[in-house]
Amino acid sequence: MSGKEAIPRSKLIGMQVYNPDGTYVGKIEDLAFIPGEKEILVKVRDRYGRSTDVEWDNLGGVGDIVILKEKVEVKPPPEKEKVICPTCGKPATYIQQYKRWYCYNCKKYL
Repeated sequence: MSGKEAIPRSKLIGMQVYNPDGTYVGKIEDLAFIPGEKEILVKVRDRYGRSTDVEWDNLGGVGDIVILKEKVEVKPPPEKEKVICPTCGKPATYIQQYKRWYCYNCKKYL
């Protein structure tokens, strides 16, 4: 044994993920494997509601949050792109001031 503590999947799910510069990336949804390869991917739901794959080796620190070793770029979707609220299915509105999508039907940010 290397003396390092194993991290159970159940602890990772729902954890917030941050870039090394402290910017918020999103929350961990699940772990994934590529068939035939030994690579583990962390499925992260970014702040715009899109799924992003992060390589396991890019996880720098895991505690109350996850800090990445290398920055993952999270860009807002183009204004033309319609974002649908995952709760009610209605179109969301991008609020430039907060750089987040808002659902006026549910009255909450996505």
